[in-house]
Amino acid sequence: RSREEKRLSRADKDKNGRIEREELLASRRKAFAKLDKNGNGSLSFEEWAVKTIDKFAGADKDRSGWLDAPEYASTAPPPPKKKRCSC
Repeated sequence: RSREEKRLSRADKDKNGRIEREELLASRRKAFAKLDKNGNGSLSFEEWAVKTIDKFAGADKDRSGWLDAPEYASTAPPPPKKKRCSC
């Protein structure tokens, strides 16, 4: 099967050969529900920004409420993986 056929198959939850709106939105609903900690159907800023808040808290080793240069450096994303030559 081609890449797109596999992709369609994963999204087509009821396997009827077509993607309905709800099938396409299902993964977004799950991601939203995971962030919506109090289950009220809306996201507060804190719920939406939880990864950033947690990243800050993890980097703030001395619990000062601010990041010095080494603490801030620890929040940098990892460098991209080098692609191997396919030659």
